[in-house]
Amino acid sequence: MRAEKTERVRRRLLEAAVADNLETIRGLPPRALRRGNRVWAIWLRRAPLLLIPLTLAASTYIAANNPRGGVAPVVRAAVQPVTAAAEPAAPTVQYDAPTATLAHAVFPAPPLQRVKSAAFPLSVRRVVLDAGHGGSDAGATTFGAAEKDITLDIGRRLTALLEKKGFEVVTTREDDSTVALRERARLANESRGDIFVSIHVNTILKYTASRGIETYYLGPTNDPSLTQLAASENSQSGYSLADLRKLLDGVYADARREESQQLAATVQQSLYSRLKESDPGLENWGVKKAPFIVLVATDMPAILAEVGCLSNSHEAQLLRTDAHRQKIAEALFQGIHAYAAANDTPQKKGT
Repeated sequence: MRAEKTERVRRRLLEAAVADNLETIRGLPPRALRRGNRVWAIWLRRAPLLLIPLTLAASTYIAANNPRGGVAPVVRAAVQPVTAAAEPAAPTVQYDAPTATLAHAVFPAPPLQRVKSAAFPLSVRRVVLDAGHGGSDAGATTFGAAEKDITLDIGRRLTALLEKKGFEVVTTREDDSTVALRERARLANESRGDIFVSIHVNTILKYTASRGIETYYLGPTNDPSLTQLAASENSQSGYSLADLRKLLDGVYADARREESQQLAATVQQSLYSRLKESDPGLENWGVKKAPFIVLVATDMPAILAEVGCLSNSHEAQLLRTDAHRQKIAEALFQGIHAYAAANDTPQKKGT
């Protein structure tokens, strides 16, 4: 079988050779040099060069007449960096297929950044003072002293100090009256105050041997004791359940938080440094976050200062004296004044 196939191939080759010889004798050029064969060979060699522009032209026509509902696919080819890994990543270049025309360079979007409040130094002219509790809401009551009386007296003393220095002061209550937290926030917002300072006195029945001061600004907390404290302070809020979502949004997405934190830190430092001079056993409980409603519902930087601890017998005795209340008012004034002065300081160009 193999011999027969070999014989057939040999015969065909011999016939082709004889045909070429006869054509050469007749004066015809070899088949490889004839025009038809030569043109075909050239076409095969140059076909890719001709097919590419034809393909592009056809695809352009198809893209231009693409039906409305069709969407041309997009091919993204990333340009690899030439240098070492330390080089910044090259931008991604986008081409629109099938036309292969360069559409535009797509650079990675930079991460969103918050604008620092320091970029907008705002003057503090109007201070809203909130004396905690009042009227039927006595607040903490131990050792014959009520929180509502202490905070109102300190608030009055602080008002006098601020007004003497040229500040405008708005108070949420001027006497022993009951004012719901919602109303306090409304008064603060309608007065367009620059800052809000709520004055309170702490009580920690489980740790009566401890005494200290702490200042709060708006924010969520995972501390159960602070949650309980906030629930106690928020009990007379005047808000309904329908308002809950809006208030919670204020806790977690509050643009005032940075300024409130700075105000809290300045006031806390002033309270501790000045009061410790006459009370060496005073503890610095620091600046903390908590969702007090008066901080949530107000539109300006807001803090709540716990200026003493009524559950401690020594502290309660001090809080009942005019001299200690005056020291607390002066310490609060110094903190507010320092915060206001920092905001009023002209920012030099380039610093």
